[in-house]
Amino acid sequence: MMEAPMTHIHQITICGVGLIGGSLGLALKKAGFKGKIAGFGRPVTMEKCQRLGVIDAGYSNLAEAVADADVIYLSAPILTNLELLSKLPPLVKEGALITDAGSTKAVICEKGAALFTASSVFVGGHPMAGKETTGSENADADLYQGARYALTPYSRHHLDPPIVREFMQWLDRIGARILIMDAEVHDEIVTWTSHIPQLVSTALAVSVLENIRTPEDLELSAGGLKDASRLADSSYRVWRDICLTNTENLEQALTSFAQALEHLRDSLRTRDLENLFDRANALRRQLKPSAAP
Repeated sequence: MMEAPMTHIHQITICGVGLIGGSLGLALKKAGFKGKIAGFGRPVTMEKCQRLGVIDAGYSNLAEAVADADVIYLSAPILTNLELLSKLPPLVKEGALITDAGSTKAVICEKGAALFTASSVFVGGHPMAGKETTGSENADADLYQGARYALTPYSRHHLDPPIVREFMQWLDRIGARILIMDAEVHDEIVTWTSHIPQLVSTALAVSVLENIRTPEDLELSAGGLKDASRLADSSYRVWRDICLTNTENLEQALTSFAQALEHLRDSLRTRDLENLFDRANALRRQLKPSAAP
């Protein structure tokens, strides 16, 4: 556990108070944060978030929402975060930290480094946490407990300001496990660990839908189809933004995956099929939670 937080953060403004942003608000309150947690969004959303206790105050005017914020947390879809980011430089106060929770980092970190070159600083972030359900009504104060949280500063010295160090302390206090890494390396890795599983699940669901003759055919499915297509229920809006900001990595990965499918097809009548199953089993064993603390 890190040392007790300092007192540079008196207000955090969450722009995009859904599952991730809402859970941050609840987690901070549970961890003892005594400052103001504000939200930015549509009036009806802000009213709901206040009723749920996710935020202390809601704003629909961006300038008002961030005027007194020491930390601005962008947790809307990626393209919306990028749009908000471009509006922030004249609105934020001196010394503020701007960070985000998007699933791709290279594009927004490069833009953030270009926009904030004075006392305020942008540090990219990606909490590897989530649920099948979305929205502030599903926010969970324990969502970040044990979750890996990638921070991707454009330069390592962007982690030096006291406001950034204090924010990292709060991430530690809500249970997140911080990992500092390069934004481009992050995007390369999550292409395989997060983005390809989503696209493969989507492609599988489409293939099944196009090849069953009647809806009743699905009654012959067991748990395998439901498990393998679980991610196909994800939001297009979220994944559109990911695909648009990680296109090159995804193109390369999809090409590699298509080659793996071809190899699998060509191995159906050979002993190499057993080798493929063995290698797949090996990955599954690595993904299963270990007994170690």
